[in-house]
Amino acid sequence: MWNIIKRNINSFAIYLTVVFIFTGFIAISLNNELKVGYVIISGFLVILQVVGGTFINEQYEEKHKGYVFLSILPVTEREIVAAKFLLALITNVIFVGFLVLLFSLSPSPPEEIALAQSFVLFMGIVSLALAGLSYTGIFSIGYTKFAVIILSFLVALGLIPMLIMKSYQGRMDVLADQILEFYAGLNWWIIIPVTLIAYFGLMALSVRIKSYRNLV
Repeated sequence: MWNIIKRNINSFAIYLTVVFIFTGFIAISLNNELKVGYVIISGFLVILQVVGGTFINEQYEEKHKGYVFLSILPVTEREIVAAKFLLALITNVIFVGFLVLLFSLSPSPPEEIALAQSFVLFMGIVSLALAGLSYTGIFSIGYTKFAVIILSFLVALGLIPMLIMKSYQGRMDVLADQILEFYAGLNWWIIIPVTLIAYFGLMALSVRIKSYRNLV
């Protein structure tokens, strides 16, 4: 399994390096003060480094028939799927952990630090869920078909912030307070274990799906 991880690590390593450099540059330029834009960009970089690495890697597999090559090697379906899921998990933990530590060193007030850390943890959960669902979808219907579906979904998803802002027109302060209360009230002692259980559940499901597709 670790040989498969080494084979797939380049895409994730490139994205991880880029987001590390970009985040570090912003932190230095702002003296690590937790400005709203800095925190929001950091959160979206969490999603970019996992989902971006996942799709670039799977695009490479599709183009070069990587799964056909793996099928002739002495590796099981479980090892192939587990390697994909673990690589996404490892890079997610590394970057989210880096941001949590970086924010803890900020000169900003403690309550702002806690909110910023909660936000990037939430984005880490979202990116992990997206990675798990993406791999499950790719193993179910293939990269090309799934990429079309996910792109259409992302376009539709982009409409949600506009609809929310329209519904809160003239009451943006209320929306901001509700968002802050949401992040402040998250119980990570419960959310993180539940998310990991669901993630490994998707991994087990993907193993079954990939094994079944190889039989038909």
